[in-house]
Amino acid sequence: MTVQGISATLALVLSAALASTAGAAPRTCPKGTKTRQTNVQKGETLATVAERTKVKVADLRRWNRLASESVRKGQNLRYCAPVFTPGSVGSCNGGGLRGGVNIAPKDGRGKGFVVSPGRKTTFGTPATVRHIRQCMAQYQKAHPKAPPVNVGDLSARDGGHLGSHASHQSGRDVDLGFVTKPPQSRGVFDREATSTNLDAPREWTVVQCLLANHDTKFIFMSWTVVNTLKAFVAKRPALRRYLKFFGNGVIQGDTEHLTHLHVRFRCTKGDRMCRD
Repeated sequence: MTVQGISATLALVLSAALASTAGAAPRTCPKGTKTRQTNVQKGETLATVAERTKVKVADLRRWNRLASESVRKGQNLRYCAPVFTPGSVGSCNGGGLRGGVNIAPKDGRGKGFVVSPGRKTTFGTPATVRHIRQCMAQYQKAHPKAPPVNVGDLSARDGGHLGSHASHQSGRDVDLGFVTKPPQSRGVFDREATSTNLDAPREWTVVQCLLANHDTKFIFMSWTVVNTLKAFVAKRPALRRYLKFFGNGVIQGDTEHLTHLHVRFRCTKGDRMCRD
């Protein structure tokens, strides 16, 4: 083979090699990202693809081993994108929510609880929603003939300031109506709890389940309910170990939560953007 023939053959091999690696995935995506794919749309340039995928043009060229910034419609490009992890952002008093889960069923009725049909701010972190559902299901199992618990506000879909609430901003707060006799109306907090109308055994089932969760940071409720539940627990030897929660800051009495209790959960382990 002549020198010219060898050169031509090498050129063909090199061209084939470049073509075969043009759409190759990045060898190693940075920590916290993963490989994604996209096709070039009609009229797009490499710069507009980079803008759409929120990466740098230089990175797109490097990841796809492009010899230039020229791309064609339908061309497959691979890039490194941040891994989206649902969770709480910032604090409950100043934060947001990523990938919020809606606790409200389509018909407003869940296992052991109900949500007002007009209530839209029912989004929480996956952990928050899971904890609430577990306790509501436990309540229903323990008291199958009891009225459902009213679930009020959690957070907006993306968190942030919520109406008159100072908190409820990052998917880790929830309002739960008190269990009273007679019960509150469906989905709304329209009856204050007193020492005479509070259904202490049923209410304690809800509170006890919340206390069993190590992620429960605070339970705010009126002093009337605090004292009524404390007396209920103190009279039962099997429950007296829970008396510590009435003095260690988890259960907090106030003069605001007369119709419902307010639960706040801690940041889940590994949620780096969350702040307790």
